Amino acid sequence: MQFTRDRYAQSANEGLTRSLRPYRWGDPIRFVHWRTSARYGELRVRELETFASGQELIICLDSAMPWQQLAEHSGLSESFEQAVIAAASLYFYAIRHNLSVGVWTAGTGLIRGSQAVLETLAAVQAGEDIRAEHLPDAPLLWLTQNPAGLTTLPSGSRWLLWATSHLEQPTTNRPGMLMQADQPLQLQLQKALEKRVGNGE
Repeated sequence: MQFTRDRYAQSANEGLTRSLRPYRWGDPIRFVHWRTSARYGELRVRELETFASGQELIICLDSAMPWQQLAEHSGLSESFEQAVIAAASLYFYAIRHNLSVGVWTAGTGLIRGSQAVLETLAAVQAGEDIRAEHLPDAPLLWLTQNPAGLTTLPSGSRWLLWATSHLEQPTTNRPGMLMQADQPLQLQLQKALEKRVGNGE
């Protein structure tokens, strides 16, 4: 319900308006209030009310697992590097969409705040010692290379699984997406978001 209500608010053309402010580069044109813009001689856009609920998005990076390298002579695992970049990208995507969001790693546990998240993700290593007590008991977005734990995720969770050369589609009732380290990460994440919107999630 939270995602659906947020999407209605973002696509609304009337009502739900909290205030008007000058246009900033990147604002959607559908938010322009044309009458007020004509009166002031500059574009003014609507700021909409944000629907809030107790739902939180928790992005979990499976950093305790030693991620496999794709190539025999590659240095750090390309899959793990992609997972770290995906965690950061998804975190800031959620922030821009006014969602309550946190990041969990095995070494730090649950953290919040842009600066703390960036510092944690810059320092995280694959196969790090487990210092966090346990996973949060809430719906998660689980970023991993290990299909074994997908069936034990809390209800409502999703997953991104980085494929290895011998990996097949995992068997789990939790929805998710296989990621390919040899494919552009940005295109894969956009495809995942488009798929979610297309399914009405």
